[in-house]
Amino acid sequence: MAILTSMEDTVFFQKVRGGLVTGLYNQKEIWPIFGYEGESFSQGGYINRGFNDINWI
Repeated sequence: MAILTSMEDTVFFQKVRGGLVTGLYNQKEIWPIFGYEGESFSQGGYINRGFNDINWI
């Protein structure tokens, strides 16, 4: 953990992190695992849908 913490502000680490986050959220098949319901604009926005309905946070 100490090694990762010492690297977290580097350009390389941020590039890898960004790629992983984008890679995960671009796969609709795994959205239910994270509780992500997709974009909200077409469904009225997060305020109208309940932004606090994820039980694992």
